[in-house]
Amino acid sequence: MKAIQKKTQQFLYAAVILLSVGFIILGYRFCTRSGNILGQEQTGSAEMTCKARAEEIISDNEIYSKYTNEVTERRIVYYATVLNGENKGERIVATQVMDQTQMELGQPVRPGSIHFVSLVTNEYMENQWMAGNPVRTAWLALLVFGFCGLVILFGRGKGVNTIIALALTCLAIFFVMIPAIANGFNIYASALIICAFTILTTHALVSGFTFKSLAAILGCMGGVGIAGIITVVSSRMMQMTGMTDDDSLLIYVMNPDKPIDLRAILFTGIIIGALGAVMDVGMSISSSLAEIIVQVPDITFGGILKSGFAIGRDIMGTMANTLVLAYIGSGLHMTLLLLTYRSNLEEILNMEMIASEVLQAMAGSIAILFTIPTTAIATAFFHKKFAVGNTLSEAEKTVQLLSEADPD
Repeated sequence: MKAIQKKTQQFLYAAVILLSVGFIILGYRFCTRSGNILGQEQTGSAEMTCKARAEEIISDNEIYSKYTNEVTERRIVYYATVLNGENKGERIVATQVMDQTQMELGQPVRPGSIHFVSLVTNEYMENQWMAGNPVRTAWLALLVFGFCGLVILFGRGKGVNTIIALALTCLAIFFVMIPAIANGFNIYASALIICAFTILTTHALVSGFTFKSLAAILGCMGGVGIAGIITVVSSRMMQMTGMTDDDSLLIYVMNPDKPIDLRAILFTGIIIGALGAVMDVGMSISSSLAEIIVQVPDITFGGILKSGFAIGRDIMGTMANTLVLAYIGSGLHMTLLLLTYRSNLEEILNMEMIASEVLQAMAGSIAILFTIPTTAIATAFFHKKFAVGNTLSEAEKTVQLLSEADPD
């Protein structure tokens, strides 16, 4: 029997991965079938950009203001070797221009450093290679691989499943949801579909097809649903436009004939931001109750609920702090700027960029609160309905066993 269960779980595990990959591939093709973004044909040619390693500094000059003795600009001209693209291996002359802020905070080009360079046309109508951002992908890749290695080291098999689930989630967001939004599909539907995909895939891969996973899935669905409802209602009540910063304005004017719904973008950002915390809480509650039922298999429905609420109260404080502090940290520079130049705190709180941050934190925190009872009730229901007299480890069955369970 155990061998059959194991093979069934392996089959379902492989099916989840294949279906997830198929969803991403088909979703990407469907969302990008028009071949353009926001209904606009892409015209014009982009700047030629590639990576280049600095070899030798030709000149390093400081440019003074015409009216003061202050240095306003620094120009570094250097030889560089192109590392990729059609000009790979070519030796070029590039220029790095640094303003006052960059001179104070940035790093000048030095031999051996790698920067992005773009071929642009200067004021004399001549082609010129201009240095841009330093290449940071090597260090980012090191961090990502380090994270994956640590997850696998501590989690072993479940660590591998965690990485796979995370990769599928990221692929779904970047290759399905974002193309869908960019090509004019319904933003609300796209966001909810990706949330459902993430919840189902993550729990199926990490915890398998068990009552515990099913209870956590239902709790997460409820939490995300509440976050969405709060966002929609609050956006209307507070007359939110979604125009929180300059980037929002740029998105809005990309297609004047059919402008993108910025309120829907705000909705998407909030539920995606809350999704991780909600899944964390849902699985924590479900797993904790699962272990309690293992130790006390004859625990009553009310006892499971009582334990779930007790565990949830402990989780609630730290997870709410996690969300609120994350949003405070992400908007700290803007908050400091506003407090410096505006003395009226009430006016600051009523600015849309600040109101949207508060809305994100509150919607996510309320979603966490709603996830706790939903998950506890679902866990208690499944245990009493399908697992009376068994330990939970025996009750954690595959979907096949669940369908065979006695409904009485």
